[in-house]
Amino acid sequence: MCKKLGVTALLVVAALFTLGKLDLLWHVKDAARRAKAEIRGSIPMENKIERLKDELSKLKPEKRKQFGQLADEIVKSEKLEKDITVAQANLEKWAEQMKTLKASLKDDNAVFVTIGAEKLPREKVQASLARKWESFKQADEAVKSQKELLARRKEKLEALQAKLQSMEAKEKELTAKVETLELELTKLRQAQTVNDIAVDDSQFSRVVKLFEEVETQIAKEKKELELQKGVNTDTKIEEALTEKARVDQAMKEMEERFGEARFAEKK
Repeated sequence: MCKKLGVTALLVVAALFTLGKLDLLWHVKDAARRAKAEIRGSIPMENKIERLKDELSKLKPEKRKQFGQLADEIVKSEKLEKDITVAQANLEKWAEQMKTLKASLKDDNAVFVTIGAEKLPREKVQASLARKWESFKQADEAVKSQKELLARRKEKLEALQAKLQSMEAKEKELTAKVETLELELTKLRQAQTVNDIAVDDSQFSRVVKLFEEVETQIAKEKKELELQKGVNTDTKIEEALTEKARVDQAMKEMEERFGEARFAEKK
């Protein structure tokens, strides 16, 4: 009983460990996926367009490969077609020869058969005709196989031509799209520059930002100086007005105490 409980406990621990490991693995994969998405999202569009152009340029070797396969199939198909034509002509010659031999064997009672200027034993002519017939059948089967092979080659040739045409059409379409994207991005960057919208983290945007910071700092310090000059001027005016009032008051007081009449009596 204790052994069973121990085994069960080990199985539970192993299951929990496996589940925990799987859960941790999922989180690691999810974090990697998120990081990859963030990195991809931070790549400037200019770089992505350059990569598109680079990927398009890599289609040329693939096209050359397709052209090579197409040329190989064309050469093989043309050669096979010529071989079939020659073999078919040979079959027709054999057929005529067999027809001539067979016609010479019409007389079942003849011991010799006359072929051209020669007289040959009937049995030898029959044996020769039988051998020719077996060779003819084999050659005829070979021609049939060649014709089937030629049909398959032509199907493959048509498939390669269709694939190549599709690749060329797709390449032209993608090239046009990349050019359109590049033009649209150029317009967008121009509009962003005019409207003071940040354009990625390029050298141009950093220069513009630094220029704006310097320009703002200079304007700020100039304004501070102007304000400071204004305060000094106001202070001097205030002091001048105070001094004038003090002098006027002194003059008034002296007039009241030492008027012109009193100055006259003393004289």
